[in-house]
Amino acid sequence: MSRIYLFDWGDTLMINFPNEPGHMKDWPKVEEVSGAYEVLKTLSLNAKIFVATGSQGTSSTLMQIAFARTRLAPYICAYFCPDNIGYEKPSADFYKTIANKVGAEMAEITMVGDNLVRDALPALSVGMSAIWLNTTHQENTNKVDEISGLIELVNKR
Repeated sequence: MSRIYLFDWGDTLMINFPNEPGHMKDWPKVEEVSGAYEVLKTLSLNAKIFVATGSQGTSSTLMQIAFARTRLAPYICAYFCPDNIGYEKPSADFYKTIANKVGAEMAEITMVGDNLVRDALPALSVGMSAIWLNTTHQENTNKVDEISGLIELVNKR
């Protein structure tokens, strides 16, 4: 089992409502992705949980405010985004900088995200493990480890 999990934000832990203007912290309603609470609660017993997003126009503080509106916040150790990392996701430097900040080797980290190209493949390219949250059942030609729902992570640990 990984000692550290990086989760993407939008449509991995919290539902991204594309028609809502502004920052998620200000939306009239925020919603957890199905299974997110159960997964973070279970994984946090033996691992550290972080959020790593490529979302533009956000900061770790704004992310904390958005997550505080859910049951997920108590399980998250820190929030990473281009604003506090200094690199855009999906660059290799984005992932390398996070590993350095959390004090872990790449092999100790698993990235979980809903985007194969922006989450899973870049993490794999720097030596992390990756799990693709493939809720739309796209063809997995890259043979990346995948799940169709977050709750499946509890069985993979």
